[in-house]
Amino acid sequence: MKGPIRVFTLISLCAGIAMANEDLRFADSCYAARAERSVEDKADVENAKKMIAAYKRAQSDPEVAEEATAGFVRSLYFAFRFVPFDKKLRSSRLDSLKSVSEAAYNKYPKNKEIAHIYVSALSMWGAERGPLTSVKEGVAVKVRDIATATNNYQVLGRAHQLLPYVPIVLSWPDKALAEKYLVMALEQDPKDLYNYFFLAELRFDQKRYADALNIIDRGLSRGIRTSDFLEDKRGRWKLKELQKKINAKLDKKQAKN
Repeated sequence: MKGPIRVFTLISLCAGIAMANEDLRFADSCYAARAERSVEDKADVENAKKMIAAYKRAQSDPEVAEEATAGFVRSLYFAFRFVPFDKKLRSSRLDSLKSVSEAAYNKYPKNKEIAHIYVSALSMWGAERGPLTSVKEGVAVKVRDIATATNNYQVLGRAHQLLPYVPIVLSWPDKALAEKYLVMALEQDPKDLYNYFFLAELRFDQKRYADALNIIDRGLSRGIRTSDFLEDKRGRWKLKELQKKINAKLDKKQAKN
């Protein structure tokens, strides 16, 4: 009886691995089609649920566990940003995203995609709690250290741009470094419209309106990628809103003169 039992066990194990791999393929296909059936910049709820569940199942296969884990946190991050849900659940959803991505990062600290999602989730989580609370709880330093280790210039630039300079408590935020890293982020990934938006927003804060408008024009000229349809659609909306804000300020200034 030992022989048949052993064979049955091996067959069962192989079937389980095949299913996990199929789950990964299915989840990846759902993620690739994440913009289908979207309304404006809101993704389809059912598609998001299916890809999240499939990535979660696929993690049981040790051969694809890291890839599936990266897909799982990526899909949760996407769902938080683009799938509509009750605003009352925002805090608990963000807590969950932060916890899951943190566990994934602790398990796979060298995976850059997981690190990017974790540091992005941690940044949002810290922003919700308030800059000073984040500083006191060590969130700001953790964001800076992970972003530095993974060359995440976008997050580094935003940290230096948005965090307050607090002598003794938080003395490292530097507006000059915000500019340095946001310029580097745009050079690193000129396809990401948020790199144009964040740098243009910095130029707006610096009252360099012509430079800001030029950066916005460069971003808008890129159009919308089919592979990142919802992300780029929202990125373009943010660029256009900033463009309106700058033009309104310039019109007001010209009217005074």
